[in-house]
Formats: sequence, structure tokens, C-alpha cells
Amino acid sequence: MLRGLQLGESRQKMKSTFAAAGFVSLLPENVRSHLLEQGRVRRYEKGELILQRGDTAREFWFIESGIVQIGRYSVDGKLTLFALLGPGESFGEQGFLGDFPRMVDAIAGNDVKLIEIGEADLMTAIESDSEVARIMLKAMANMVQQAFDVINAGRNFSTTERVAQALLQLRVEENGDVAVPVTQQELSELVGVSRISLGKALEKLEADGIIKRRYGRIMVRDWSALLGSSD
Repeated sequence: MLRGLQLGESRQKMKSTFAAAGFVSLLPENVRSHLLEQGRVRRYEKGELILQRGDTAREFWFIESGIVQIGRYSVDGKLTLFALLGPGESFGEQGFLGDFPRMVDAIAGNDVKLIEIGEADLMTAIESDSEVARIMLKAMANMVQQAFDVINAGRNFSTTERVAQALLQLRVEENGDVAVPVTQQELSELVGVSRISLGKALEKLEADGIIKRRYGRIMVRDWSALLGSSD
């Protein structure tokens, strides 16, 4: 069995530091709906660049559908993957709110539909409800805490536990068998281990009946076991 990794407390706390703790999803329903209605729909095909490191941050995005890869391209064109974000999550807030250049690249992992939100849209939301500003501050504080959590996890958790953490971060459905849309190469980059080490961790999880490996995805059979405690 795996240690809990404090994963059972809240799925939201597990989200990527690049998602600003789901800032848009934390807004009151009426404010969130209005904000998304004011935004502009943007569609990208698989492999298309959404934002580039060094760009001026004039907007951020809410994911309506599809998967967005967050990472950095090296000078030789190789992408180092940091996170995979899905429907209901947002990204780009750090540079937007901090008024500094983009720190990462964002690429469409498949066909995606985004809502682009600009400064005027956000200011309207803030003026409509004083709670919005407080939620923004909480979201940014969460990003700092999550960064420390990632560092701590890298120091204290085994490869198998880190793989379990990554799969839980990518969880979309709440129950039942779920095919997590991630390749083993992407997962090794997310966890920060070699393909060999990842293979051993996945082999253990599969032997325990927790996952099934499939081409281009991983089928999670037992979410509760993924959250279980160690022997």
C-alpha cells in the first residue's frame, strides 16, 4: 500500500502550481459564469503553441475542454513537461497577476477549447463582488504552498508514491475505472524520473491491481488504493 502523501485531504491542493489553485473554479457561481461569458473562446489543435516563455502576460485562460501541457522548450526543441491541465482548470495567472513575462510554454495536448480572460474582464469581476479579490490572494498563496509541497515530495517520497501523486493530479472523474490521458514519457517527465524507474513503479502499481497500462494512457482501477496508507 502507498502512504497517503496528504493526498486525501483535498484534490484541489494537489493541483499544479501553474493552475493558480483553480482560481476561476473558486469564484462564486454568478461571478464565474459572468467572467466566462465575457471571455473570448479560443480553439487550438494538438501540438499548437498557446503561450510562449518570455511573452508579455496580457491574459490568462480557463480550459473548457481538452488537455494543456505546461512545460519549457529547450534550445534544441525538447519539451520538459511540468504539468498537464484539464477541463475546469485555469493557467497563465502568475504572469498576468504579477505583471512579468511568461515563465513557461503552454501547448495543446489535444484539441482544446479555452476561454481567454483579459484585464478588463477580471476588473469587472472584482468590481462586481469584493470576494473575488480575496479569492485571488488565497489562490496565489496556495501556489506558494504548493511549490513547497512539490519540493518536499521530491525529497521524502518514493518513486511509486510520486507516480501515484501525479496520477491523482490528473484525475478527472471521481469514481470507477478512468483512463488518464498521459503517455509514459509524459509521466516520467512529470515525476522527474527515468523511464526505467517509472516502468518499475508502474509495474508495482499494476501488480497490485491499482492500474492497467494502455497505449497513450493509464487506466486507474482503484483510486482508494492510490490514496492508501503504507504498510
